[in-house]
Amino acid sequence: MFERYQVSFDWVKSSGPTDDQDTGSGPEPEPGLPFDRKLKHSLLGAEAVGAGSAPAVAPGPGSPARALVAVAARDAEDVEDDDEPMTETGTDLLELGSWQILKPAWRGHQNAAMKLRSRSDGVKQATDTLRTQLLQTMKSHGIGRVAVTAPTSGCGTTYTTLNLALSMAAIPDVTTVLLDLNQRKPGLGEALGHKPVQSMAGLLSGEVPYYDYLERYGENLAVGLNSDVPENPSELLQSQSTADVLDEITGGLTPDVMLCDMPPLLEYDDVMAFLPQVDGVLLVVDGTKTVAEDIAQCQKMLNDRVPLLGVVLNRGRLPRKKARRR
Repeated sequence: MFERYQVSFDWVKSSGPTDDQDTGSGPEPEPGLPFDRKLKHSLLGAEAVGAGSAPAVAPGPGSPARALVAVAARDAEDVEDDDEPMTETGTDLLELGSWQILKPAWRGHQNAAMKLRSRSDGVKQATDTLRTQLLQTMKSHGIGRVAVTAPTSGCGTTYTTLNLALSMAAIPDVTTVLLDLNQRKPGLGEALGHKPVQSMAGLLSGEVPYYDYLERYGENLAVGLNSDVPENPSELLQSQSTADVLDEITGGLTPDVMLCDMPPLLEYDDVMAFLPQVDGVLLVVDGTKTVAEDIAQCQKMLNDRVPLLGVVLNRGRLPRKKARRR
């Protein structure tokens, strides 16, 4: 699957989070808390925010957390010698697959994403075509996780991955998780005009829960950026904690697609170390410098491990016009 590609973006008009968005009724959380912690207080109570936070806040009458507490309290009546009231925390709401627990990205960053996607109609059309072909292939083969890589550096992997994620977010029924797993040279934050403040190593090691790490763009796109370059990126990608975190994200959010921006395949062993965690690979090549031998070597490395879903041609040279005869 070869597509002429350009480095640019487009964005779908989306009703992003608003300042007056209803987050449930109930007592106000402690003043001075960050927005995401206030949201969790309103939805789930103080236990969802962790120990040492503000006093517990009862969920609103119509909130999902309130219903969970009611069910738990009813079940508790049948237990002998148990006078302690049962309460539910954020984990229980996450089991419902709710994306509302994820903090929305800052409005300025969402606006920057809109501008990126609106720069070129030609790029939007090419990206949407690639998106549709990829989604159909994934659906027919039962694929959910895709690693996007390139033979060598500078082929445009980050921009291609971001383009695909924004294009998939244009379909309301498709939920997408985008992770910056290029821990050699993180670039998604810069492309979105967003300076990350958390390290991907903290997420993959289990130190930071995914619902405190991922940021929501609109209603169906969650993005995990990276601020630091760890000392052991390859070892971290093939650790059990990484597998557990990815499974937790899949179980909690049940995304239709998980896109992972990865380092170059021929320069580092990160992609090979991460292959057990993905269902397929999308290869991005640069029409101005990638040679056929590089593509063949990548195919050989992936052979009998995971499917190569396609090859995206980025920066393809246009054919020269023939000189007119006089």
